[in-house]
Amino acid sequence: MNIDYQLFKLLNQFAGKYPILDQLVLLFSKYGPILFGLVFIWLWFSKSQNQQENRKIVLYALTIVILTLGIDKIIEMAYFRPRPFVNHSVTLLLEKSNLDPSFPSNHAAGSFALAFALFWKRRKMGTVLILLACLMAISRIFIGVHYFLDVLAGACIGLGVTYIVMLLGRLFESTLLRKKIYTK
Repeated sequence: MNIDYQLFKLLNQFAGKYPILDQLVLLFSKYGPILFGLVFIWLWFSKSQNQQENRKIVLYALTIVILTLGIDKIIEMAYFRPRPFVNHSVTLLLEKSNLDPSFPSNHAAGSFALAFALFWKRRKMGTVLILLACLMAISRIFIGVHYFLDVLAGACIGLGVTYIVMLLGRLFESTLLRKKIYTK
């Protein structure tokens, strides 16, 4: 057996044994993305620190998550990996179609993309979201719908897209600043 499946079994073995834990993990796994979205809605309207900077962070994050999920979809179309419950006996806490690909995890990719985007500019809040993104990734394995490499790939895609978008954004902003200086 490969290490990916071993790591899956390590987490999934606890599913179905503790009803309260199952429900908490399932709720977070299903509705956690809404929590991430609410953080950015709050940031958009927040007057704490610099509202213009807050809105710029939200726009960067939105760009990053759209690109990340777009890359996920392209990968899903090019490579189909069956979900764990298709090939293995698992404790499945969420009904999913066996026609829906496992790799990469959209939940993990989106969560990490938003978390890394926020971390880039707001370290404390970003750290909290990174921890929540880790919990999101773990929850997807726990409920039986993703392997470890699925969520790891999602996290890596989110990180990579964040890095590229932020780097390009910084270059673009510095170019605009230079143009403003020379046009005065």
